[in-house]
Amino acid sequence: KLWNLLQKEEQEKKSLPSYNYSSMALKDDLDIVIPTIRNLDFLEMWRPFFQPYHLIIVQDGDPTKVINVPEGFDYELYNRNDINRILGPKASCISYKDSACRCFGYMMSKKKYIYTIDDDCFVSTSYNLFRSIYVCRSMNLCSWEEAIQINVN
Repeated sequence: KLWNLLQKEEQEKKSLPSYNYSSMALKDDLDIVIPTIRNLDFLEMWRPFFQPYHLIIVQDGDPTKVINVPEGFDYELYNRNDINRILGPKASCISYKDSACRCFGYMMSKKKYIYTIDDDCFVSTSYNLFRSIYVCRSMNLCSWEEAIQINVN
């Protein structure tokens, strides 16, 4: 059944219109917080889901290291220097060299909802269509129809 469904989706792929990011659910109510120690090339695979949203990226570790973010994303990038400057003597509540820096991202968000993802989370390559749809729906980022449309285009 799964194979037949995949084949049917592939056949219908060309008949669907281009995806419109402006219709994404929660577009104005959601920030995505990403703690990181590395370049964010992994965002390319998440682009269909994350590009419409504001990203809050919190760099852990050496604040002099340059973190590259792919073009086209709306984001703020913070590092340890920013944490120290903004929190002052209370900055010690954000520990070093673990993902606790994401808590700073939560503090910086001004949105109603926050979603977080680690910098080593990748879209599955096996059954990609179904897993991506499930991720999109479990995050309530879009409707079932929009999730299918994103994944077949």
